[in-house]
Amino acid sequence: MLAALTAACGAILAGGASHATGAPSQPNIIFILTDDQTMSEMSSLQSTQSLIDGRGVNFKRAYINYPMCCPSRATIFSGQYMHNHLVRGNARPYGGWSAFQAHENDTLPVWLSNDGYYTAHIGKYLNGYAKTGAPHVPPGWDEWYAKVGTAENQYLNYTLYEKGPSGPPAEVFYADQDTGFPDPPPAPLETDYQTDVYGYKALDFLKRAEDSSVPQPFYLSLSFKAPHGPFQPAARDAYTLSGESLPKLPGFDEKDISDKPLWLRKQSGKRLSKGLKKSIAVERRRRLEQLSSVDESVQAIVDEADRLDGTEDGELENTYIAFASDNGFFRGEHRFATGKYLPYEPASHVPLLIRGPGIPEGADSDELVSNADITETFLDVAGSEDPSLDGRSLIPYAEDPSLTTTRPLLLEGDTGPGLGPGGFVDEATADTGLSAMRGAPDLDQEVMGKTAVVQTRHAPAFRAIRTGRYVYVLYANGETELYDTQNDPAQLVNQVRNPRFAEVRQWLFDRLIPLASCDGAECREEIGADPAPLSKSQARRRASKRH
Repeated sequence: MLAALTAACGAILAGGASHATGAPSQPNIIFILTDDQTMSEMSSLQSTQSLIDGRGVNFKRAYINYPMCCPSRATIFSGQYMHNHLVRGNARPYGGWSAFQAHENDTLPVWLSNDGYYTAHIGKYLNGYAKTGAPHVPPGWDEWYAKVGTAENQYLNYTLYEKGPSGPPAEVFYADQDTGFPDPPPAPLETDYQTDVYGYKALDFLKRAEDSSVPQPFYLSLSFKAPHGPFQPAARDAYTLSGESLPKLPGFDEKDISDKPLWLRKQSGKRLSKGLKKSIAVERRRRLEQLSSVDESVQAIVDEADRLDGTEDGELENTYIAFASDNGFFRGEHRFATGKYLPYEPASHVPLLIRGPGIPEGADSDELVSNADITETFLDVAGSEDPSLDGRSLIPYAEDPSLTTTRPLLLEGDTGPGLGPGGFVDEATADTGLSAMRGAPDLDQEVMGKTAVVQTRHAPAFRAIRTGRYVYVLYANGETELYDTQNDPAQLVNQVRNPRFAEVRQWLFDRLIPLASCDGAECREEIGADPAPLSKSQARRRASKRH
C-alpha cells in the first residue's frame, strides 16, 4: 500500500499535461466547498475567516436553492435552479450522480476549459459517483481526484478515482496507515485521513502551478467531505473540544410549534429528549473538530496562492478564492434532531466568502445571494458570462459590498414526480408545479451515533420565495408558512394567518408563482421593496369593514 501511494504521489508530482493557455488577464480560481456545514460552525474556521473573510467579502445572506447535497452541487455546476436541471435528490431515479450525468457536457468545468482554463477537481463530486458501474472522468476536467461512491461516507479506508497530469485514470485505495507523502507535509498527516489527503493534493497542485508544470489560468475545485457524518475528526483533533461550551442555536428544541404546519406537528409533537440533546451536543463538538483539519488545509492553500501570485504580502493579484458549503444542517432547531432539505435557516443559510483582485478586505455584503450565482461569478472572472443561466455574477457585489437589489431567491424541494395529484390540489399548488410532486421521506437525515433518527421522517415538496425581509413557503399539501425575518430571524412565529400580514402574503404568493418556473433572466428580475405589514389598528379597521 505504501509503495502504491508513493508511486501515485510521484505521478502527481511529475510534469504537467499540455493545455491551451488562456489570456494573461484571466485570473486563477480556487473554490473550496464543505459538506453540510452550518453558519454557526464558521467559529471553528479561524484561519479561513482571517484569510478569506478578513481579506475579502462575507456574503452574510447566502442561501441554497435546494438544501440537499446533490441538487445543490448540480446547481453550482450548472448555474440553474433545481426545477431546470432536475436533479431532485441524492438517490436514483431522480437524483444523485446518475441523474446529473446527462448534464456533464454543459457545466462549469467545460465552459472554463473552453475559455482556456486548466481544471482540476479534488474530493467529493456528486452522491453515488461510480457507486455502480465503472467510474469516469467527467468532461472538462484536466485532473481528477474524486471519491468513489462505494465508500462515500468514510474518512478512512476509501477509494479515489484519479487522473493526474500524466498516465491513465486509475482507482487508488487509501488505507488507515502512513500516507507516504513527501516530507515535510503541509500539516500533520499521521494517516490517510481524507481531509488531509484532499488538502495535500490541492497544495501539490498549487506548487506545480508555481513551477509552471500546471498551466495558468487554472480552476481548482476542492470539495471536502467534512463536517458531514460520520462525525470523525482527524486523530490529532478528536476530543479536543470535549467539555467546551457550545453557543445556543436559535430555535433549538422550539417550545411552541402550534403555528407550524400540521405535517411537522404530527411528527414532532414531543420536544427533544435529554438523551437526544446530549447526543446532538457531542456531535456538534465532533463536527467542529472535523473542521479543524479543513482550516489547516485552507491556511496552507492560501499561503501557497500568495506565493504563486508572487506577492507574499497577503495580497492576491491574480487569484480568486471562494469558500462555501453545499447546504446547512439541523442540530435540534425546530425540533429537527438532524437532516436538511427544508427552507428553514439552519438548512438553507450557508457561509459564502470571496477574496481576490479588486475586492475590499474585511467587508460584509447584505445582498441576497444563492448557490446558483457561483457559476456565473466564476464565468465573470473568466470573462465569459452566460445570461442564459439562472444566477448572476457576485463580482460587482463583492467589489462594492454596499450594493443591494430586490431580486428574490427561490427555495425549492421535491424528490421527483409522485403517483398523481394526491390528497390536496388547488390552484396554488398547481401553479407552482407542486400538486404531483413527492416530498422527502427522511429529510436526508444522517445517522446519529448508531441510531437512525425517526423524528420528522417525511416532509412535503415545497416552493418558497425569500426576499430581503420575508420567507413564504407553499407545500404540496396546501399548507403555508410566512416569516418576517427582519423581526424573527429564527423563524419561530408563522405569520401566515395573521391579518396584519394578509397583503404581504398575497404579494409574496403572486411573485412566487412566476419564480417557481423561472428560467434564465426571469430568475433574476427584481420585484421592488418588500411591503410592510399593517399596523394593528389598520388590521382592525379592515376587519371591521369586512364584517
